[in-house]
Amino acid sequence: MNEFTPYVSEQLKAYVYLLIDPRDGEIFYVGKGNGNRVFDHALDALADRETSSDKLERIREIRAAGCEVRHELLRFGLTGRTALEIEAAAIQLLGLSELTNKVEGHHVWTRGRMATEVAVSLLDAQPAPEIVERVIIFRIPHLWSPVMSADELYEATHGWWPLGDRRDGAEFAFAVSSWVIREVYRIDADSWRQRQPGDRDWELDIGKSRKRWGFSGEVAEELAHYTNKNVKHLYKDRDRSTFKYVNC
Repeated sequence: MNEFTPYVSEQLKAYVYLLIDPRDGEIFYVGKGNGNRVFDHALDALADRETSSDKLERIREIRAAGCEVRHELLRFGLTGRTALEIEAAAIQLLGLSELTNKVEGHHVWTRGRMATEVAVSLLDAQPAPEIVERVIIFRIPHLWSPVMSADELYEATHGWWPLGDRRDGAEFAFAVSSWVIREVYRIDADSWRQRQPGDRDWELDIGKSRKRWGFSGEVAEELAHYTNKNVKHLYKDRDRSTFKYVNC
């Protein structure tokens, strides 16, 4: 089958569908649509040989093996908004790395798969307990999200900051986004260095007298009790500084 009748299309309304490789039963694409959208990918792979993507190449491989793509509906009779939510949930559950989809879907940053404590932190993060360690709080420039990788968060936190000599007194770095602590890093001894060619945005330091600094470190598991806690109470009104020393 490669086409629904007008009556069936009308009854299906919006739907979420799966493309399946019949050779191994593996789901390789999740999508949403109306009408005959579920069948369009296979037709595109045949009609437009000039366009290439992981999805289209998989379909062509299936056809070259003498098989046809299996089409399944995951849910139908939906509104467009509900279809978006189900599509995103299915992609996250199956894993983007296991699919030929290019993106994870709508609202994964704010309503997607996450630990329960992370969900609470997005809605009602509690104030952080008293900080007794020597810490620099960094308000990272790239907004944190539940789908941000550990490497991306570290890259956004470890550099680059217009710090003074007080940096040498810090033992830990807090990655903070929207006032909430998202990770705590132990700063390696003697690891502070100025930004240099090859580092992110290093060219912005050219011609400036005040250089930016970065550290090397690793996640401080022993301070995990600070994560997902709010630090806004440590700032005065209108204080928008990108970093803050605590006990240094």
